[in-house]
Amino acid sequence: MIRIVLPLLLAVCAAAAIATPANARDPQTVINVMLSELGSARPSGCPGRWCACYLDTVLARAGLLPTGSNKARDFANYGEQADPGAIGAIMVMSNHVGVVVGDCGNGQVQIVSGNYSNTVALGCYSPNRAIAWRAPVTH
Repeated sequence: MIRIVLPLLLAVCAAAAIATPANARDPQTVINVMLSELGSARPSGCPGRWCACYLDTVLARAGLLPTGSNKARDFANYGEQADPGAIGAIMVMSNHVGVVVGDCGNGQVQIVSGNYSNTVALGCYSPNRAIAWRAPVTH
């Protein structure tokens, strides 16, 4: 079962409303934007497999360097090395990408990503599925 502390989630979403690109180097800005968009559908201009495209647009909106790619796997060479499972780390899988927001209490990490059940959503994944753990960078 996903263990989310509702007051914490609400606080993070509220913080998203006041997040500014001034803290853009902080991965929390990316998390705040994505959590504020939970339930959103595929952005216009993104292909059918849109997790990477969505994350790229979030990075750009947060004042961070995007990859310029619509492929999840391309994030494996993006930014800087991150600690596996660290909050704010970009978890890159062969066919999916998202940002770590916590753990699921069963050895899995919880990520927020686009194109999870065709929306921006939270999901749990085994860290063993990661091909890379990356941290966002500024321009």
